Amino acid sequence: MMRHTLFGRLVKDRAGNFGIITAAMLPVLLAVGGVAVDLTHVMEEKNKLQALADSATLAAAAAMADKGTMTVEEAQTLAKNFLLGPKKADIRNSGLPTAEQDAAIAKIEKDTTALATIATTSNTAASYEVSMKSAYEVPLTGLTSFVGFTTMRVSVDSKSASGREGNALSMYLALDESGSMAWDTTTVDPTNPTKQESYDCSTGWQYKTCTRTVPNYLSKMLSLKTAAAVMFAELKKADPGNELIRVGADSYDDKTKTEQKIDWGTTAVSTYVNKLPAVPDGGTDASGAMTNAVNALKAANATEKTAHDSKKNTSFERFIVLMTDGEMTGNSSSWNKTLDTKVRGICDQAKTDGIKIYTIAFMAPANGKSLLEYCSSGKAEYYYEPDDMTTLVESFGEIARKAAKTGTRLTN
Repeated sequence: MMRHTLFGRLVKDRAGNFGIITAAMLPVLLAVGGVAVDLTHVMEEKNKLQALADSATLAAAAAMADKGTMTVEEAQTLAKNFLLGPKKADIRNSGLPTAEQDAAIAKIEKDTTALATIATTSNTAASYEVSMKSAYEVPLTGLTSFVGFTTMRVSVDSKSASGREGNALSMYLALDESGSMAWDTTTVDPTNPTKQESYDCSTGWQYKTCTRTVPNYLSKMLSLKTAAAVMFAELKKADPGNELIRVGADSYDDKTKTEQKIDWGTTAVSTYVNKLPAVPDGGTDASGAMTNAVNALKAANATEKTAHDSKKNTSFERFIVLMTDGEMTGNSSSWNKTLDTKVRGICDQAKTDGIKIYTIAFMAPANGKSLLEYCSSGKAEYYYEPDDMTTLVESFGEIARKAAKTGTRLTN
C-alpha cells in the first residue's frame, strides 16, 4: 500500500516537467532562433544587393545619356563593375576562408548579367535603358544547419532608363575683346600659381630694381576662352552629329571685328574664339557685333530656317549671348550714354523678333551690369553676373545646357 502510494505520487508529481520539456525542445528552439536571425540577415543582404543593382543601372543609364557616345558594351561593363566592386569587397571582408571567398566571388560574377539598349526616338532625342539581374548565396549561421541549410540564395533585378533631349537652335556670341579683358581676374593660375615681378627698390640717390614673388592671376581673356570651351563642349555633347546646333560669333572692342558666320557644330566658332588676342586693347562698343547677331538670326533672314529645314528640324530657337566686362565707352575711357542707348535699342529689336538674349556681365562696372540686365530676356533666367573665372565657366556651361535643353531623365 505504501509502495503504491509513493509510485502514485511520483507519477502525479509534475515539478520537473518544465526542465525535461526545455531540454527536449532546446535544439528546436535554437534552430528556430537561428532561422529568425538568419532570415533577418538574408533580407538585409537582399536589400543591399537591390540597392547596388539600382545604383548600377542608374549610373550606367546616366553615363550613356551624359556621354552620348558610350556603347552598349561599355554601359554593361560599367553596370556590372558598379555592383560587383562593393560586393566583392564585402566578401573579402566576410571572414570566410579564402577558398570560400573565391568561390563566392566566382558565383556572383556568373550570376550577374547586364543588358543595355539605345533607341533614337527622333533627330533631337535618344533614350537609353540598362537592366540587370544578380544573385548571391548568403552564408547562414551554424544554428540554421539544424534544419538543413548552409546558404540561402537571394536574387534581384533592376531596370533604369535615361534620355537625352536635344533642341535645334542657332546661336550667335557677341564677345568683348576690349583692353580691360587683358586685366587679371581674382583666380590664381593653378599650374603656375606664382610669378616674379620687378619693382623699384631704390634707396636714397641709388636707383635699384628688385624682384619679388607675387600671385600669378589668370587674365579675363584666358578665362573667357576657357569658359567658351566649356560651352562648346556642352553643345557638342548635345549634338554630336552636328544636326541640331549652329553657332557663330563676333568680337568687339571699340570696333567690330570680322565675324565668324553661323555654321553647324562648334568647330569653326571654337577656332575663332581661341584666336582672340591674348592681350587685347581698345575701348568698348558692342553695337556692331549685336547688329551682326540680329541680322544673322532675324526671322526675315531665311538662311537659318533653310539650314535647319535641310536637317529636317521642323522648328528651332534663336539665341544671342552678349558678354562684356565693361561699359559702352567707344574709343574713350568714359561711359558713353549714346552708345549704351544704341545697344539697348538693338536688344529691343532682337527680343521683338523672338530672339532670346543671354547676357554675361563679367566683373563689369555698374553701367555695364545695368545694360546687360536690360538686354537679357529676363534677369532670373537669362542674366549672369560672374565675378571670377569659376563662375564665368559655370555661366557659359549653364547657358549651353539651357539653350540645348539637354538633360538626363532617370526612371527606376
